[in-house]
Amino acid sequence: MVNDLKMAFIIISIIFSILIPVFAVAYSYKRFKISFKALFTGALIFIVFALILESTLHSFIFKYTAIIHHPYAYAFYGACAAAIFEEFGRLIGFKTILKKYRNWKDGLSYGLGHGGTEAIIIGGISNINNLIYSFMINSGSLEALKAKLPVGTVDQIENAIINTPSYMFLISGFERLFAFTLQIALSILVLYSVKSGRYKYFIYALLLHFITDIFAALYQAKVLKSIFAVEIIVFVIAVFSFVFIVKSKKMAEKIS
Repeated sequence: MVNDLKMAFIIISIIFSILIPVFAVAYSYKRFKISFKALFTGALIFIVFALILESTLHSFIFKYTAIIHHPYAYAFYGACAAAIFEEFGRLIGFKTILKKYRNWKDGLSYGLGHGGTEAIIIGGISNINNLIYSFMINSGSLEALKAKLPVGTVDQIENAIINTPSYMFLISGFERLFAFTLQIALSILVLYSVKSGRYKYFIYALLLHFITDIFAALYQAKVLKSIFAVEIIVFVIAVFSFVFIVKSKKMAEKIS
């Protein structure tokens, strides 16, 4: 059985991953009249560069190299790939599709699209599936899927949900919220880089993205053992990102 606490944490994670990004978009449109073109460009770039191109590279690297068996190399590669694909995606987006969009609100809008899509796809959809499977486990209806899915799949799903500590589902929601905040800050940084012609802002975005992801990658590679230590680091970065987002509006007015 999946206990009530675990299901509550899954629901909270769904709220963090879907409802908060949607609310942020609605609020930003009402408050700043953000551009939907920039919003959808951010979503499109994330899908193309992160979910398609980066994932294709991962498939090739993991198939033809033994990097997955070398934890430090695996973590370094993963963090580098994420930073490079997503930040260059942003750069290309602002230089092509959004070449006439240079206001602070355009960076905000792009970040909402990029970060919101990431949160919904990675955090929202996966946790909706977890919630559905949890109800099915508790009702006994999950067994009916055994005839429709490959052998062992249902058992893997059930074991994963039941054996995963409840707090991990809550952490996944906070992680999406932290990442959402960071993606907005990174989008504004890259916009500043393009608008001012000072590529140091782009380098800052690359480094910040890499630094954030390297800790999560080291945890996935089992080099770092404490998920709480990783999330505290990411939380601190998210707080600074939020402060930057708020203060960057005035900064944007000074950049020609």
